[in-house]
Amino acid sequence: MSYIFVVLNIKKIQILFYYNMKHTKLMRIALWLCMFFSCALVSNAEPDPNYHIYLCWGQSNMEGNATVPASEKVGVDERFRMFYTGNGCTQNGCGRQKGKEYTAVPPLARCFHWNNAGFGPVDYFGRTLVDKLDKEIKVGVVVVACGGASIELFQKTKYQSYLSTCADWLRGYANDYGGNPYGRLIEVAKEAQKVGVIKGILVHQGETNSGNPNWPNDLKGVYEDMLKDLGLNGKDVPLLVGEVRYTGPCRGHNNVIKNVPNVIPNSYVISAANCEAASDDYHFTVAGYKLLGQRYAEKMLEILKNNGSANPQKSVSVAAMITKEDDPGEVEIYVKNEIENIKGIDVYADDKLIASDESKVVWSNVSEGKHSIWAVAHGSDGKDYTSAKTEVTIFETQRPYNGVPAKIPGKIEAEEFDYGGEGNAYHDNDEQNRNGGDRNEGVDMSNEAIGYSQTGEWIEYTVEVEEDGEYIVESRVASGSDGSAFTLYLDGLFIIPGEDGTPGGFVKVPNTGDWSIFTTVETKLNKLTKGVHVLKLEITGDWVDLDCMTFKKVGGSNTGVELVSSAKAIPDGEYMVHDASGKFLKNISISSGVKSEQLSKGFYILRNKEGNSYSILIGK
Repeated sequence: MSYIFVVLNIKKIQILFYYNMKHTKLMRIALWLCMFFSCALVSNAEPDPNYHIYLCWGQSNMEGNATVPASEKVGVDERFRMFYTGNGCTQNGCGRQKGKEYTAVPPLARCFHWNNAGFGPVDYFGRTLVDKLDKEIKVGVVVVACGGASIELFQKTKYQSYLSTCADWLRGYANDYGGNPYGRLIEVAKEAQKVGVIKGILVHQGETNSGNPNWPNDLKGVYEDMLKDLGLNGKDVPLLVGEVRYTGPCRGHNNVIKNVPNVIPNSYVISAANCEAASDDYHFTVAGYKLLGQRYAEKMLEILKNNGSANPQKSVSVAAMITKEDDPGEVEIYVKNEIENIKGIDVYADDKLIASDESKVVWSNVSEGKHSIWAVAHGSDGKDYTSAKTEVTIFETQRPYNGVPAKIPGKIEAEEFDYGGEGNAYHDNDEQNRNGGDRNEGVDMSNEAIGYSQTGEWIEYTVEVEEDGEYIVESRVASGSDGSAFTLYLDGLFIIPGEDGTPGGFVKVPNTGDWSIFTTVETKLNKLTKGVHVLKLEITGDWVDLDCMTFKKVGGSNTGVELVSSAKAIPDGEYMVHDASGKFLKNISISSGVKSEQLSKGFYILRNKEGNSYSILIGK
């Protein structure tokens, strides 16, 4: 006995028939319906023309070097999809498998990154497309990226010789893609082609090849190989090429990138102007990646509209650029309207009307915190059209806890991190201080230590390194768990060497049996340079409790800090310590003078129970 299986697609409703082959009359009816309504065997469905696929490749800025905000991992539209390109991931129970399709929750390339990064331009490229395109259209992305890689890594005839001479850490990145990133991109792209149609190729690469005038020709070779290997026509598949940062050592490469359209037909340059730069020399912040991704999407929407292959919904939208990010901030708001017969447009910020009928609005004196901006277009037909909300964040000005940078060599109390607030001087996964300290901050801290720390959280300290040289750090730590760890950056660059000597190492915190049992862990650092810097501590393994960090110069005197001056002699006794603004910091007990381990460098006001005040300056 045999059966026939038929799927009918009638107004997007799939109907499955299966009939005993003896029922010939029913079989003839089913086959006639199949021819009339256009059906397909279940196992041989044609690619969906409304499933748009994009190939995205390049260096670390394509992968995304920014830590993924927790808020960006929720609420991702199910129409935005990703095809996982890395080797199967077992980190944190992730379970993503090579070539499989998932909702595009970042990170979109490798699912695990050594600094919990992975938020990049592809995130808001896809989110913007699904927001603007007809609701019947899905968007899928295939992302392959290797930080620090030359374009040779994506050249079919050169990648092997290139990998044989590059650093071990770069070979490690390539191994995440089976040792052949280009081959992995093609492999997964072919899987994506089974269900959708490739509509474009995005690239962000060039920092490693900065200033090479032949780079556009090298790019052309990779692009043409991709078209050939996937059976694509360049007329149908545009190449979108992102600019590098406008600041930093690679900015001159933009003069090379602008020549790409002269070399490659159907290619377009995506501007990185005003995309917020990270604290290092090469990457962007979360806000910078969002804006860059939106620009990739805007260009693709324009291309789709011109070739008639999609039906973008007409809408009103707002874009915001923060021109002054510290309190009081300033935001430039740009209004774009595609709806005809509009009587007027109102622009709102935090539920208040701030402007009407203006395409550009300058919103000044913006207080610190998160703000929502949107526009409402009023149609002549009486209908209102509301844009999606755009969020901007104005930060409290970041400044040292004690008014002056902490000295290195010297001791830094973990709880004495910079002022500046969430997303600026620190990041915590929730707004609550679960450790009972006096500071009104989201960091989980007591008056003696930080705790309840989770992977991805970070805090910053403004420091002053007194001399160039080799240093160690002695970290006073505790943990009741296995696998607790953290790492350190100076101005965005790793200062803890990995096991192979390259950057990317960690302070591994032992299980001390309880979070109240502290021990000291000594860690060698890379060479530090003299001057004022921002020291960033990032949690890379849950549940670190940290009391303090003492930095010592190898072969140096490591004198740390000492009392320089006091307006008058300070009697022994119990004191409340306040900073220069009068904010309470801690209680200390003085016997024979203030000790350097009691207070780090800075200006303080000490008050005893009798109401007497004493001002002191701690310094070198």
